[in-house]
Amino acid sequence: MNDCKKIKLLHLFPKLFSLYGEYGNIRIIEKELISHGYEVEVSYFEGYKDGSPDLSDIDFIYVGSGCEKDIATAVSRLFVIKESLLEYITSGRVMLASGNSMSMFGKSVTVGRGDPIDALGIFDYSSTLFTNKRFLGDVLTDENNVFGAPLIGFINNSVTITEAPDPLLRLRLGDTLGNDKQSSGDGFMINSFIASQLIGPICVKNPHVLAKICSMITKEPFETDPASNAFLAYERGLKALLERCGK
Repeated sequence: MNDCKKIKLLHLFPKLFSLYGEYGNIRIIEKELISHGYEVEVSYFEGYKDGSPDLSDIDFIYVGSGCEKDIATAVSRLFVIKESLLEYITSGRVMLASGNSMSMFGKSVTVGRGDPIDALGIFDYSSTLFTNKRFLGDVLTDENNVFGAPLIGFINNSVTITEAPDPLLRLRLGDTLGNDKQSSGDGFMINSFIASQLIGPICVKNPHVLAKICSMITKEPFETDPASNAFLAYERGLKALLERCGK
């Protein structure tokens, strides 16, 4: 029993970084928690007029995909909460960064042939934002991951990540669309900070990701429902991508 515990979610940049309908991730997490009897409060941080939010009682933080040209702007806005964000992440509370937003949490970002600019420096990797090329395509991961199932989705960005931590996922389809755009390793997980390039949005298209994140937030078991429309849609998408892989 959860005794109607209140769960507090924080959505970073709901306008600036919801390029591919990524707000759907926070919406479906909110809906899933409510359906299990939790009281959910969602707050928002756009960064230019919101002050410095108190993260001490936040249970989950989400940030989605944005235009590459806006990454430097987003980083500058996050500096006001950098220390509290670092404390939040190192304390093991749950955060999801999807799409290209993981580039903000490394040590530097380089745009085209320009000089590197400081990123948040929470993790020890660097990002390059290309101005003349994009990397995109459908992706299918293997099943050897913390979610216990293959994931489906799409990658569409112009970012490469170098010196990234051990990958969260391995891409079977789109196997050159990983963090460095040369190999199959996508994203990473450190403490309870989850990063993946997958868009779609990732929690909407993958019920296993939704269940895992809700379990991490609440410390309670969440299971996928094989009779749900979400699961049936996932299985249909999975079948189509497996066929493209020759399976």
